[in-house]
Amino acid sequence: MFFRRCLVALFALIAVLPAVASEPEELKMYTQADLAKLEFLQGRWQGEAPDGSPFFEEYAFANPGELRSTRFTDARFVEAADGSTVRLEDGQLISRWNEFSRRASSLSEGEVCFEPVQAPSSFCWERVSADEVRVTQRWTDAEGAAQQYALSLRRI
Repeated sequence: MFFRRCLVALFALIAVLPAVASEPEELKMYTQADLAKLEFLQGRWQGEAPDGSPFFEEYAFANPGELRSTRFTDARFVEAADGSTVRLEDGQLISRWNEFSRRASSLSEGEVCFEPVQAPSSFCWERVSADEVRVTQRWTDAEGAAQQYALSLRRI
């Protein structure tokens, strides 16, 4: 009888474990003060795309709850080609670019990382110095292998 009770208890525990293991993590809540930590991005930047072509971006706070990124066609910063936002939405920092969205997963002075909500990759901005930011993108390729690409933005 004792053996039977132990077996029942073991099967009950095994049945509960997958449910406990699959519960989503509690999301960290962010504030406007947290979003303000991204001030290191404000300004105009030049980077080099993976194909070697230069690109030009400007980051500016549209309001205390939204950071806008605008990509320009050249160093004159006249014709906008693309853009994205980081907004404080219901206590979450959400990055949106076209149909892609990502949620901040970590934030500290000089660094923020975003994980996919509806996107194929994650990315981080990291302040290297007052005039350099490293952008690192991570994804999994078709074979399931982890990939990453990093580039530097230089303040201009």
